[in-house]
Amino acid sequence: HVAMIRSFQKLNRIHKAAVSVRIAALSTSNEITVDVGEAFATHLCDVPSNMVSTNKEELMLYFKQMYTMRRMEITNDTEYKARNIRGFCHLYDGQEAIAAGMHAAMTLEDSWITSYRCHCTALLRGSTVEQVFAELFGYSNGTAKGKGGS
Repeated sequence: HVAMIRSFQKLNRIHKAAVSVRIAALSTSNEITVDVGEAFATHLCDVPSNMVSTNKEELMLYFKQMYTMRRMEITNDTEYKARNIRGFCHLYDGQEAIAAGMHAAMTLEDSWITSYRCHCTALLRGSTVEQVFAELFGYSNGTAKGKGGS
């Protein structure tokens, strides 16, 4: 419980710092640098830099990716509840930033292994929204030819 509270406090501090820097920097410059503080704990690897640089275009790309993922998952939820998606449907809504951040840190040559809740991963790795929906509905033009499901 204490570790979770500390994690939330770190995230809150990072968010506040990012918001204040973003508001000040994006109004005057295209590039910003944010100090995320002591947010990283590692095991048997180097600690990443606490300074992160980004720009308006990159931030908008992440926002659009996360917005598309959220809308897609909300639609998946509606279709599952209407019994148009058969079997299980493990949704990813609320976790969009994880996928967007992972995708931003990887290249397309990197492997990304998932067991379920993979709709957004498929989208970020090159599938279209239509292919993801086709997969969930069991159509042959789906990401896995309609055989993989959710």
